[in-house]
Amino acid sequence: MAELTTTVLSTSGMHCRSCSMMIDMTLSDLEGVQASQTDLASGKTEVAYDPDVVNLDDIRAAIRGAGYDVE
Repeated sequence: MAELTTTVLSTSGMHCRSCSMMIDMTLSDLEGVQASQTDLASGKTEVAYDPDVVNLDDIRAAIRGAGYDVE
């Protein structure tokens, strides 16, 4: 396993705590993602992942697939 990479993404389209929890649950199902924390108030999602297993495009696609916007 490679060293984990941590990044912060801007996420939008969340309206309540359940929305931020949905993003974190979606990312936890993605192979290679070790941890994520989404903050509703700031609109930020911090993700720790193994870049040998998953890349940022996959992470962004998963968030979009859950119905949220991400930059």
